Amino acid sequence: MSGLSCASVLGDDCIVLEQDYCVGGLAKTVLFRDFSFDLGGHRFFAPVPRLQEFFRGILGDSVREVKRRSRIFRNNQFIEYPLNPSVIKQLPCTDTVRALATYCMRNFFPLPGRSFEDAAKNRFGDRLYELFFKEYTAKVWGIPCSGLSTEFFDARLASVSLRKAILHAFSFRQDVRSFTDTFLYPACGIGEFSRRLGMGRDVRLQQKVTGFVHTASRIEKVITNNHEEIPCVGVVSTMPVPHLVEALHAPLHVQQAVRRLRYRSLVCVFLVLNRRMYTPDHWIYFPGKQIFGRLHEPKNWSSNMAPADKTGICVEIFCDQLDAIWNMDDSRIAHEVISEVPLLNRFEVVAHMVKRVAYAYPVYTIGYRKDLDMVRSFVSSFRNLFLVGRTGNFQYINMDACIDEGMRLGARLKSAHTAVNACPK
Repeated sequence: MSGLSCASVLGDDCIVLEQDYCVGGLAKTVLFRDFSFDLGGHRFFAPVPRLQEFFRGILGDSVREVKRRSRIFRNNQFIEYPLNPSVIKQLPCTDTVRALATYCMRNFFPLPGRSFEDAAKNRFGDRLYELFFKEYTAKVWGIPCSGLSTEFFDARLASVSLRKAILHAFSFRQDVRSFTDTFLYPACGIGEFSRRLGMGRDVRLQQKVTGFVHTASRIEKVITNNHEEIPCVGVVSTMPVPHLVEALHAPLHVQQAVRRLRYRSLVCVFLVLNRRMYTPDHWIYFPGKQIFGRLHEPKNWSSNMAPADKTGICVEIFCDQLDAIWNMDDSRIAHEVISEVPLLNRFEVVAHMVKRVAYAYPVYTIGYRKDLDMVRSFVSSFRNLFLVGRTGNFQYINMDACIDEGMRLGARLKSAHTAVNACPK
């Protein structure tokens, strides 16, 4: 998404090299029989009007405004998310008392703030952290919350507090980004936005970048599929940082640093169900022992995503590339999912499809910044090489931030290119 946004500004002055069969990266829509599903549900919400207008402008009449509904499935019951007054009623009295007590305690006796765990306890209190953050966060990132950097907390929950959550629950305030009640979505899936964003551009599909011809300070050619050389005046990279470092034949200390950077991978299991609706939710989160962490029902995002008489659910499993889950046979992993999804009779499952996505999420482990800075320092030695996006720049940002970052870089490069061409020979 960042690369396409950058290309939309650069126009005819760039070539987009995509190693997959279609553009979009993680923001693509998969077609399966008469159904469509995203690789993880991708909502669009931007507090900046300029980005809202850009998104609407690309999609035109195909954009939909969706009222969000999501819940947490915990201890065999559904809990509304974000917080609303009904959640208080669902919690046992002991949990409510402990939540208030530990919240007050951390206001007077905060933890050092060395990890996500410390920051979450300080902000919400120990009990609310245990109820709504600890298990799910560890499942998503594959490590205990004590091993996650406070930067992840700052990136996702910096603007959220218990006070704001309570005010939002009672509709007194609605300015917390994570609690947004509506979002924009393309009629035919997020891939429609990616596809339209790439229209009119020089997009070359199934072109994997495998190397570069370069001097000590400049990239001169991009090598694709191990043989084709494409001359260039600059490179904007959205490829995973480890792949870029490998393609540049970086020094040993940089290679060692990039190996310590972790990405989390994703396995999407799409189930076709012989019923009109699974639930009314857009997302359901599963902090418990299930193999999966989240699911979304595409038909609830847009009715175009499934036939009228059937529905599908996309179940998301967070894992590490090449671990046991990643290497599990498609049929077996689908069977595991079907056996654990609540409110589902296995005989309702008509068909399934499994898609694997490597390098889906950068992981902010404690101390990661030192290694990332070392890698970025090496990359910056090439004056015409630029990193952008969630995967390419190793930053956990939302779609609107990806688009904004790409467009800003494109404007900067276009301005620099214009200035160079305007100089007298």
